[in-house]
Amino acid sequence: MKQILILRHAKSSWDDETLEDFERPLSQRGLDDAPRIGKYLRKLKRKPDVIVSSSAQRTKETAKLVTEHMKVDESIITWNKDLYYGSAMDYLKVIQNASADVDRIMLVGHNPKVEQTVGALIGNVEAPNLRMPTAAIACVNTYAINWEQVHWGTCQLEWLIIPKALNNVIE
Repeated sequence: MKQILILRHAKSSWDDETLEDFERPLSQRGLDDAPRIGKYLRKLKRKPDVIVSSSAQRTKETAKLVTEHMKVDESIITWNKDLYYGSAMDYLKVIQNASADVDRIMLVGHNPKVEQTVGALIGNVEAPNLRMPTAAIACVNTYAINWEQVHWGTCQLEWLIIPKALNNVIE
């Protein structure tokens, strides 16, 4: 079984109105929430083999903090601008192009694309009915043998969790 972790970036800051959206950093809440997700994944033993993240500042910071708190090397992260500028189809392409030796991939991106991607993977292509606030992470399973076989509606949601729910779980 192959597994897909899809993480929405942690809460970003709007303090500097001169910054372009792409350049916005994490807020203090985001800086607190991202490590919580990393610790949770470490506790569950759900460390990804690779992470593909949007190259926007807030997703970069989120990916790095999560990786640091999972206690894995940052070298597993690659940056992909299509996860910022593209569509849910670009998220699917990243999954389908994963190396055959990868069993668990994590994507770090933005709404509404993360919600659309998770929803479409589990079969709700037209109207995904799940909500992923900042720093929410979904774990999706596929029984596909090869990543190329992953398509909309071929996966099953195992769990979805938000940082607030982890307050008493990992601390």
